[in-house]
Amino acid sequence: MNPLRAVGAVLAAFTGIRRGKDSKEDLQKLKPVQIILAALICAAVLIAGLIILVKSIVPAQ
Repeated sequence: MNPLRAVGAVLAAFTGIRRGKDSKEDLQKLKPVQIILAALICAAVLIAGLIILVKSIVPAQ
C-alpha cells in the first residue's frame, strides 16, 4: 500500500496532467479504496483551503 502514489494519482487526475500509460499503471497497482480515500482527503483539503482563502480576503461583517 503506497498512499503517496494514490495521492499523486488523484492530484494528477484533478489537474488533468497524467499520461495514459501512467494512469493505467496506477489502476493496476492501486486498490479502488485507496484512490477513493485519497480523493476524499484531497477534496477536503481543497475545500478547506478555498474557505480559508475566501475568509481571509472578504471582510467579516
